Amino acid sequence: MRPVPLAILLALAPGLALAQSAAMPPPPYGPAPYGPGMDGPMMSAHRGDFDPARMLLDFYAANTSHDGHLTLAQAKAANFRPIVEHFSQIDTKNRGYITFYDIEAWRLDDIAQHLEQRANALRAED
Repeated sequence: MRPVPLAILLALAPGLALAQSAAMPPPPYGPAPYGPGMDGPMMSAHRGDFDPARMLLDFYAANTSHDGHLTLAQAKAANFRPIVEHFSQIDTKNRGYITFYDIEAWRLDDIAQHLEQRANALRAED
């Protein structure tokens, strides 16, 4: 039996790597399995696809004072549009700043409201 030349093995390596990656499961974040005409709780016209990791990175990039408190002025300066548009809804304690946890609470409230509306629509169909 003849040994396989190293050049042939190296030429096949990218194809083998692609074959392995095709069998990997999808990432944990992605489109939710909702039916036709349903945006799902993480989708809305003013926010689009919600990516928590991206939101966290954007939050810390906008928070130029690096104190964990994002002000409206900082959000405007960073062109952090979803936060600017809904700052008063997120800042429920009227502190003049929000934290990342405030954003998460606002998002979860939005999800809960969407789910409640969907549940009411389903009850009405019954």
